[in-house]
Amino acid sequence: MSARVAHAQDTHHHSTEKPLIQCYKCGEPCKGEVLRVQNKHFHLKCFTCKVCGCDLAQGGFFMKNGEYLCTLDYQRMHGTRCNGCGDFVEGEVVTALGKTYHPACFVCTICKRPFPAGDRVTFNGKDCLCQYCVEPMSPGPKDILGSSNCAGCGRDIKNGQALLALDKQWHLGCFKCKACSKVLTGEYISKDGAPYCEKDYQIHFGVQCEACHQFITGKVLEAGDKHYHPSCARCSRCNQMFTEGEEMYLQGSTVWHPGCKNTTRTEERHRERLLPPSLLFLQKTERQVLYSLLAMRWHHPVFYHIHRTRCIVCCHLLETACSALSVCHTEPFSLVF
Repeated sequence: MSARVAHAQDTHHHSTEKPLIQCYKCGEPCKGEVLRVQNKHFHLKCFTCKVCGCDLAQGGFFMKNGEYLCTLDYQRMHGTRCNGCGDFVEGEVVTALGKTYHPACFVCTICKRPFPAGDRVTFNGKDCLCQYCVEPMSPGPKDILGSSNCAGCGRDIKNGQALLALDKQWHLGCFKCKACSKVLTGEYISKDGAPYCEKDYQIHFGVQCEACHQFITGKVLEAGDKHYHPSCARCSRCNQMFTEGEEMYLQGSTVWHPGCKNTTRTEERHRERLLPPSLLFLQKTERQVLYSLLAMRWHHPVFYHIHRTRCIVCCHLLETACSALSVCHTEPFSLVF
């Protein structure tokens, strides 16, 4: 916020006097009362918020990128909210684990007391604890707190912010992902005693959904050696999701409700009974033989021709004068479909 001074500008001046002061906003000469903000001058009516146009002469204001904004618009556009109370922060702030607080809002999760300046703050992966509350919460406090060395760099952790994770103490800047070395300021995933960011953990150890091919976090639905998000596993017949604990039938890469699979099997058997096992329809069109429906199973390689058509095996014209179907006795072979 910048200081401002209002003073009167003499409207009468002689030719030897300095020229009138110009308004920074409108460029017109300032007459009467003039508002000075740092080294700039404004008409009182010209000193307004860039966003909402409200009068800034009687209230607080901020300057951002050369523009003047009222407090409300500045906070809405550029302000930082306290992670504790949710209000905008001004003046003195506390920053911890990438979050900003009012000093009075940065308190121990258990006893709710603000942390004294210079006191040790311990983050256990979820909560920020003062040095008096951390010992009862820590398994084996003598083993963990007996050494004040950082598990990352090995140097001593002096008074200040410390992090308790994986049964060890760390400088906040030393608690990093083992794969990418990014400082972990929030949630992390451990593997074999080492911390990882979620992205690298998924790349190295994650499980992919068989349906959407995205990595799975949280609940996972398993079918054989395949894994699914609960919302991605859908029955191939009814397209409905599977409820938790519901039985699942797996065939290849598809999953079924047992009832839906049984219904599908019944329908397939019914279709097979309706279809003769060796039915073959022939049609003569432009002296070629067209197959409308091929036999489901071939037990003997037999080939049929319509009168005066070419054999599809030897390409010779049939010599018989019979109008019925005739057989060409060439070397037999099997059709593969």
